[in-house]
Amino acid sequence: MSLVSEKPVRFHFLDGLRAVAATMVVVLHAFASNIIKLSDKSHLHVLGALFNYIDGYGVNLFFVLSGVVLLRPYLRKQRKFKVVEYFRRRFWRIYPPYFVTLLFAAAVIWFMNRYPTWYNTSGGMNMRFSLRETIHELPIINLDGNYYNLAWWSLGVEILFYLVVPIVVFLYPSRSKLTDAKLALAIVCGVLLTVLLMVFFSGRLPDIYSFTYLVLNIGRFVEYPVCFMMGVLIAAKDFDLKHAWMFFLSGVFLVFLSSAYPGIVMHVAPAHNLNNWLAGQLYPPFFLHSGYGLIFGGVIVFAFNRRSFRDILSKPFMLWLGERSYSFFLVHFSVFYLVDNLISHFMTNRGTLYAVLSRGIGLPAALFAAMLLFHFVERKFARGLVTENMFWPWQTKSLRNIGE
Repeated sequence: MSLVSEKPVRFHFLDGLRAVAATMVVVLHAFASNIIKLSDKSHLHVLGALFNYIDGYGVNLFFVLSGVVLLRPYLRKQRKFKVVEYFRRRFWRIYPPYFVTLLFAAAVIWFMNRYPTWYNTSGGMNMRFSLRETIHELPIINLDGNYYNLAWWSLGVEILFYLVVPIVVFLYPSRSKLTDAKLALAIVCGVLLTVLLMVFFSGRLPDIYSFTYLVLNIGRFVEYPVCFMMGVLIAAKDFDLKHAWMFFLSGVFLVFLSSAYPGIVMHVAPAHNLNNWLAGQLYPPFFLHSGYGLIFGGVIVFAFNRRSFRDILSKPFMLWLGERSYSFFLVHFSVFYLVDNLISHFMTNRGTLYAVLSRGIGLPAALFAAMLLFHFVERKFARGLVTENMFWPWQTKSLRNIGE
């Protein structure tokens, strides 16, 4: 292993992008179901079907960022890669906040089981609490698709990526060998590999992954190779604005192709009715997540090349929220469950007032829970933090824009 050649740098604007990703995930989890129901009532079924995939957009950005942040020190020889040390650091960074949140999530589900309302059976969370299920969810990686908190499926996918990082580090070629031709070939092969994996697993191992029905487990890893690949590429080599536009426009094309796919199938195979398509039987997201991986890869490269964009992402509040993004991601769904259930004790249905109260209380409550989790647990295991001692967001006023 060669000696360290560069000094490791913490890019604070990437924390700002984490804030963007967390906000996308939380806000869409708060409002996606209502938008889909409204679309159905308005007979805008296509809009509702497409919006079903929107809550994955923030997840795509998280996956790309993980590759960039995690692998950059190793692929650029800024830090020697030691397998045992790497897994030890990953464990202590990821697991303590997850463990505490698991206990909270289990308590929420227990409460909902103990004091049920119409919410438990009318589109709410109908998960059952048990000691066995709690133990089953301790390892994070979950094969059966049961979660106290439905947002955690993506955490299992991320853990799988962590497991293959040693292979990537030891096999990755010199960054000087990554020419534009090889870069384009790598992206094309990544997209094709993603499609082949999805077809193979859905056809041969549908209990692990299927695009004909929803399986919330780590099998969805096969949809995201391009997201992780983009993170690895950006971690290994500096790209310019030309590459940023190439990544972005290629991603837009793939997203358009994925969106147009149902219409193409309906034209070629009209015997399959619209209901089957809406159920996902004719709408496997072959190119969707690859497209968003490329789009967000382009956004990250653009940020590396544009100081004005970095300055926006490095604003003190963006940094504050970005450093709490993991806690925000972990806890928000469980807080939503609890708030929804508590309000349902005083209301008889999901009316407008219920929606206003549940989201008006749920969103700030989720952020406050994330603040507590970060302050008392997560920050003790994180490095390089800037706002670790700033519990309230307005305390960041004492910070200047720290840029990179």
